[in-house]
Amino acid sequence: MQAEMQIESLMDAMHAAILAADYDALGQLSPALDAALAELPQHLEEKALRRLRCKAERNATSACAAAKGVRAAIQRMKDVRQIASGLVTYDENGQRSGPSGQRELSQRL
Repeated sequence: MQAEMQIESLMDAMHAAILAADYDALGQLSPALDAALAELPQHLEEKALRRLRCKAERNATSACAAAKGVRAAIQRMKDVRQIASGLVTYDENGQRSGPSGQRELSQRL
């Protein structure tokens, strides 16, 4: 019972860290969760397993969303740098085309 309560507490702390984008805290909580999971008894009641699984799925969903946001921010920074370095134009389909006319030339050939 003590191990599962500790695991639940750690999972809740990890969820709060994900929501707060506190990646340092996640790095510190992860080894503690690994250690607590190693101490978890082999046989738990079904209700406790469902609770742990639900929290694990919640954390996984939140972590995936956070990762998606980080990737979007990285892409946005790349876009800003590219725009700052020179002219960016768009074609008739709304796709970026390079600063030179090479794309148009290759399409004509």
